[in-house]
Amino acid sequence: MRCGEAVSVHSSAHFGAGSGQIHLDDVACSGYESSITYCRHASSHNCGHHEDAGVTCSGDPQPSPTLTLISPHSTFSPGESVQFKCTFPRQNDMSLYFRLYKNGLLIKTQTAMSSTTFTLTVEASDQGQYSCHYSYRSIFSTSFRSNTVGITIVTLPTPRISLSTNKKVTWGERVDITCFLNTQYTGGTFNLKMGSGSVIQTKSGTFVTFSFPKVDFAHEGSYYCQYQTRVSSRDFSSPRSSSVDFTVIVNLLQPNISFSATDGGSHWGLQELEVTRGYSFTIICSTQPQYRGGSFHLEFRGSNITSISQPAVNHSATFFFHEADYDHQGNYSCVYEVTVSSRTFSSSNTELLAITVKASLAPFIGSGVGIGLLLILVPILIFIIWRCKRQKRQMDAKMVYKQRAVNTYDTSHGMNEMEEDEEDYENADVFQNNKDSNDSDEDYISIDEKVDKKPRTTVDNDYSGPHEMSFAGNELEEDEDDDYENVCMSEEGGVDMHADGEKCWLGSEFEDEDIYANVE
Repeated sequence: MRCGEAVSVHSSAHFGAGSGQIHLDDVACSGYESSITYCRHASSHNCGHHEDAGVTCSGDPQPSPTLTLISPHSTFSPGESVQFKCTFPRQNDMSLYFRLYKNGLLIKTQTAMSSTTFTLTVEASDQGQYSCHYSYRSIFSTSFRSNTVGITIVTLPTPRISLSTNKKVTWGERVDITCFLNTQYTGGTFNLKMGSGSVIQTKSGTFVTFSFPKVDFAHEGSYYCQYQTRVSSRDFSSPRSSSVDFTVIVNLLQPNISFSATDGGSHWGLQELEVTRGYSFTIICSTQPQYRGGSFHLEFRGSNITSISQPAVNHSATFFFHEADYDHQGNYSCVYEVTVSSRTFSSSNTELLAITVKASLAPFIGSGVGIGLLLILVPILIFIIWRCKRQKRQMDAKMVYKQRAVNTYDTSHGMNEMEEDEEDYENADVFQNNKDSNDSDEDYISIDEKVDKKPRTTVDNDYSGPHEMSFAGNELEEDEDDDYENVCMSEEGGVDMHADGEKCWLGSEFEDEDIYANVE
């Protein structure tokens, strides 16, 4: 009413009963209200104008204070400090009670001479309109309200984050991280940060996806999102999202192991591979194409544990063993190893390849073959020796009887009879008489004369035996045909003539060793 301070209060229509509508009933003011409407009162009335209240004022109105915002901006984030200053407009030597209101509700009271500063740590609920007033006493003499100052609390929700794959990501695969939030403050940007706080990528919008087309070991780690926006020339950041993390791995497929023996020195037993001692064999390690290069390790578990390494060529390696020995008997397996981005990875072991080395059957086979050949050759050698001895005896007999034999040609009594004949061949078998030939059953002397077309030859044969037979030489002509005569002379001196070189026999028995003497 701008009549100064209230000096006294009156009831029961002290200044006369009023008229018109009754607005408030059961009013109870504390003295800090800037308006009677702020006083507590009943929602409905049951009174009359004879109960009207009155007040006596001092007649000197108090000036209104001034409220200012000390901060340079009017937008704040939750948790920040906000300072309001309420100032009395005149010189004053008395203590004043300053009160700060938010949306008409008292939130804080401070005592000062001429001005005071209210400091608040604001939350999202502290956004609104603020005002102040003062008074000389705790209840009475309250000034009018100051001007109002509004503040805005920018509250950004916590973003959400998601990972497109599992926490273990294969090297070279694609990884997507999605960040999003619901807010009234659009037009901001998302920052994808690693656990150290360094910004990896930035994208505009409230729903964004950050991609790693080919993930590497440098990308593994922990990530979180944070949203940023600008309100009233001031930048605001959302709280950090939860974290997602992934590890980059190299998943190597299990390699394959195979066996090869080109010389046929191996076969499969009941449960394992059997290799003949002394034969060569090959073990091949291979894998599906995943990464370039690498190497294979052939691990051997036998009498001792060893490992042989060879570089991978076309995703395989060949381990050649020149001669199988008992030291090679055991279990074999392959391991593939590759280096990717300065890190080395190994595959799991292949299934075990069990190899047993057996003794070679070649010596036994060779011995058997040698014995068999010996059994075959001994009779042959015996037969050859017997044949050679037989031929030698025949040759010796031939030489003996050649000395006894005399080849004669056409022995005639006169030169005239010899001229009439072109050529005479005579084969004579001369035997000793019974007294001289008792040691032999039969003596055969075959005298075969064959005259080819050769120069004329004269043969003189003289023989002195028991019968004192004498033969003259025969002259052979080149144009004459060959004449053969077989003469067999028996032990008694009988002669049996057979043409065409038939055998001679004595009686009905043949001699054990036939003796042929061919005299040309």
